[in-house]
Amino acid sequence: MSSTEFMSFLPPPGPSISNYDRHSPSTSQSASVPATFKEAMSIREAVFVEEQHVPLENELDYDDPRAFHWVVYASVGTSSSSPSGSRPSTRSRKDSTSAEDRKQEERRRSSATASRVAVGTIRLVPPPHAPHPSPGTAHKIDNKEVPLSSSPEQSESRHQLPTPLHDNREPFVKLGRLATLRPYRGLGLARLLVNAALDWAAKHPDEVVPPPDPTAVEQAKVEGKLAEEADGRWRGLVLVHAQTGVVGWWEGMGFRRDEGMGTWVEEGIEHVGMWKRVAVKGM
Repeated sequence: MSSTEFMSFLPPPGPSISNYDRHSPSTSQSASVPATFKEAMSIREAVFVEEQHVPLENELDYDDPRAFHWVVYASVGTSSSSPSGSRPSTRSRKDSTSAEDRKQEERRRSSATASRVAVGTIRLVPPPHAPHPSPGTAHKIDNKEVPLSSSPEQSESRHQLPTPLHDNREPFVKLGRLATLRPYRGLGLARLLVNAALDWAAKHPDEVVPPPDPTAVEQAKVEGKLAEEADGRWRGLVLVHAQTGVVGWWEGMGFRRDEGMGTWVEEGIEHVGMWKRVAVKGM
């Protein structure tokens, strides 16, 4: 997907965000950090840090360098014209607008400007992923930290067993950090972002998960692995860690809650696992 006037696409930024200061806001970052990534972080800061009180230093995580990122924009208009003469005069007669009225309208249009404002973002993380969180545990937002309330024996606990919707072998992608600025909610932008990410991934599976070496595939089959496990390709399985308050919204997007994953807490917010399968090109 190429970037457009109203949406930007950023492939995994990798080392270009290695010097991103997790303790500073997006507006204070180095010029070497891609602009699209800083825009995505500005939205995440407004939603997750300011509204949901996630610590700023936890917002950037180990998945950001390897994730695909999208940012959607709104066009916000301003006008430099003065109140007087800013609109053509209202005419009660049915004749055509006068030449002077047309000139006023042309001046008004020429003085109007529009700025592009980043208002929504999402990311798609390819495999591999950390094991699913264990039900009833609590984590920081990157979900790789030791559970906040556990004994040393439980500190490495993660949900490793198959669930009703995942066999714990098939590769999957993970959608996350879906956020829209408060003034722009209810306009369908979140749905637009989810669809953009899934549509792109379905059309570019080899970019999501590069094809394995054929020799390695044959060796895996010799070792008795399943065909799907051996080739390691992504076959359309998508996971979201959904906040419990928006489970219904994700269901409307075609995701199903995985009861086997239970409920856990990230940054004080309850989450559940939800899955969807999309049709992948060439499969």
